[in-house]
Amino acid sequence: MWIGHVAPGLVAKVFAPGVPLWLLVLAGFLPDAAFFILNLCGVESFQVHEEFARRGGCFPYATDYPYSHSLVGIAVTGIALTAAYILLLDRSVKVKEAAAVFSVVLSHFFLELPSHTPDIKLHPAEQSARVFGLLDYSVTDFVIESALFLWALWVYATYAPLATKVGFKGPGQRSRLWLVVSFLLFQQAQFCFGRTPTDEVRWVHALLYLSQILVNCMLIGRLES
Repeated sequence: MWIGHVAPGLVAKVFAPGVPLWLLVLAGFLPDAAFFILNLCGVESFQVHEEFARRGGCFPYATDYPYSHSLVGIAVTGIALTAAYILLLDRSVKVKEAAAVFSVVLSHFFLELPSHTPDIKLHPAEQSARVFGLLDYSVTDFVIESALFLWALWVYATYAPLATKVGFKGPGQRSRLWLVVSFLLFQQAQFCFGRTPTDEVRWVHALLYLSQILVNCMLIGRLES
């Protein structure tokens, strides 16, 4: 799953308007960001799998990410981000704000379950894995993830306080919203239907995906201010 991970952050903004939108988007992507960083450090890994690539689908990779993508690992990552937010903010953090940040990180696990090949575990030492393989069906995945993202964007644009939507509600700023929609749908199309640019995943694919996460956080955050 790719842009589907933006959805929980957009919806959470309605319930926790005091949390920066860019942070909520980062929270949704955080396990992926952690994975790409651990991949660069040689702790976790992924590689283009010939059989997966031959049968098509969105995700032609064999992955080994027991820390960043297990339920326990994602929960630990969520606790770390929530703790950092509480400690670094120059005001007291409300319980619902802390809960929003942690919940958005944790949502990553439950969105991955229907998506991936069998590589999602409850804890790093678990031998078996769970998932349903939605990523094997490119068109279906594109439709579902795009619809989930657009629905969440509608929820945010409709129900979040006006003060959190100045970035695209102000005069002449409407184009920001369409820029975000176009850019993320393009990413999803590339994710579902594009070919891998090279077999060098550690220093090319990981950096490309990590860069997309950072750009997404910045662009979507601009909707707020």
